[in-house]
Amino acid sequence: MGAGRAASRWLQERVFPHFRGVRYVPRTRFRQSAKVVRRGGDLPVLVSRQLGYREFTPAVEWFARLAPAARPILVLRRHDEWLRSVYLREIKELRYVPFGAFIDIERDEGVRPQSSALFRERIRVLEDHFEHRPLVLFFDRLVADPREFVRTIADYVGASYDETDISFRPSNRSYRDRQYRFLREVRRRWPAKRSAEPGPAALRWLRVRGRRFAWHAGVALGRVVPERMLSSDALLTEAQLARSRAFYETDWQACVDYARRHNPRLLAGD
Repeated sequence: MGAGRAASRWLQERVFPHFRGVRYVPRTRFRQSAKVVRRGGDLPVLVSRQLGYREFTPAVEWFARLAPAARPILVLRRHDEWLRSVYLREIKELRYVPFGAFIDIERDEGVRPQSSALFRERIRVLEDHFEHRPLVLFFDRLVADPREFVRTIADYVGASYDETDISFRPSNRSYRDRQYRFLREVRRRWPAKRSAEPGPAALRWLRVRGRRFAWHAGVALGRVVPERMLSSDALLTEAQLARSRAFYETDWQACVDYARRHNPRLLAGD
């Protein structure tokens, strides 16, 4: 399980399908994983899913009822880097608000509560619901040595693989600053009310597809729109990121200390 924006999609699409000796359940079939586990068989089942802060605990509770002896794996990214990535995704999906209104470090009145980025609490949820402690891994280790990172997971789940089958190129192409600024300008000029995404599945599908089409169109236009039409204001500043890092430093160190205690050979988070 991942917090999102921590290479979950790369693992799900480029790595796990090449694992041998396990039955891999893709993220798109997470809710069908119950049937795969109940079916049994000689091979262990590998289930992968990135979970938002609202769905993390309900999803863990649901899966733990199904497989309490599962061995959870949690991939974490340092808070400031993670918040930057999540915030840029919000802009890309045409849900722009200033960063200070996205997550409010001072008064906790932002779109996202401060608690949405407390990762030690996610570890506690996993500890409370499964018989085995989670294996906590870190995004910076993946960046530093992706091959060793993949080997760590494969060894943990008992899988083998051919390294030549795996592409170690970056999974997501970063959008240029100019394109993000164009998408910000679109939302500033045509603001939209944020919704919580409930409702019928068909409506949610249409909403997501419509937003996806809009951001692809916006990204294409952002390449050619004249610079004079865009604000030169920074999307977010290094000072804002530094404040976020300092605010969550205690939580980050708690996660690193947990990994050092329970996964000592990984030298996690150094």
